[in-house]
Amino acid sequence: MELEDFEEEIVAATRGLMDGTLSTLGVVIGAQGAPPEVIIAAGISGGIANSFSNIFAASTSYETELMININSLKEAMLRQDMTDTEVYDEGKHEVNKQSLADGVATAFGALVPVTPYFFFGSYFSIFIAVALTSMLGLGVGLVMGKISRRSMIRSGIKMAVAAIVVGIISAFVQSGLSSALPGS
Repeated sequence: MELEDFEEEIVAATRGLMDGTLSTLGVVIGAQGAPPEVIIAAGISGGIANSFSNIFAASTSYETELMININSLKEAMLRQDMTDTEVYDEGKHEVNKQSLADGVATAFGALVPVTPYFFFGSYFSIFIAVALTSMLGLGVGLVMGKISRRSMIRSGIKMAVAAIVVGIISAFVQSGLSSALPGS
């Protein structure tokens, strides 16, 4: 099979990877100062919740898009129902594959910023988490650049920078809230 045969699933998976890793990076930075086991638990449980959320949200979104296309086709063919057709069955199968790819990739992406906390202290782990998230972003960007036939380097750098920006914003939010909240 050619790359084109899997492009929609790859696009869904790369979206999920970046969503999982960036949102979990925010969680681990937000929990900075807590013991590593708390950060790990927050990161993994947040990643799993995000994974299921993405499966349901992607499924709803992709199915809505499918039904818009099916309804247009139904009107053009002057049919009452299209749910008994191969076109609908194939579309529904694609919806399921893309939704699952998105959600599973989200869970894997969530593991990236959590992993350093298994091996290092909280302070050092935050820097490794940002670096790993940036490297994943670079890889995802390269793949997306290849699929879209755009500059792989530009796309990779864009995604790596996005990870750094999320890290910086999360650190500012964490720092601001830590000093502003009672008990800090």
